[in-house]
Amino acid sequence: MRGWDWSVARAYLPTALALGIAFATSLMAPSAQAGSSGVTLDAARVWLPYALFVLAVLLGGWVTIRLWRVRQATSLICHCGGLLGPERPLGLKHLRARVCRDCGRQWRRRA
Repeated sequence: MRGWDWSVARAYLPTALALGIAFATSLMAPSAQAGSSGVTLDAARVWLPYALFVLAVLLGGWVTIRLWRVRQATSLICHCGGLLGPERPLGLKHLRARVCRDCGRQWRRRA
C-alpha cells in the first residue's frame, strides 16, 4: 500500500471500530418479543447499537469531507500530501506551528 492508502485506513479506523462495536452489541441484545415473560431491557442496552451506528456515520462523514478537501486542495496539506494538524504554540515567543500527520514536518508561522 502507498502512503495515501495507509492515511485513509488510519482515518477510517474509528468509524470501522464504532460499526464493529455496534454490530456486536446488536447481536448481544436479545430481541424483545411480544408476550414475553416479563423480561425488561435497560433502555441503554436497547439504544446503544443505534447510538454507535449514528456515531459511526458522523465520524465517517467527517473523515470523508476532510479527505475530499485534501484531494481538491482546499485544505491545509503538506508537500508529502498528508493532512496538517491543528495550529499549536511552539513555546517560543510568537511562533505557532502545524505538524504533518504523515511525515511529521513542522509548518511554522509568526502569530
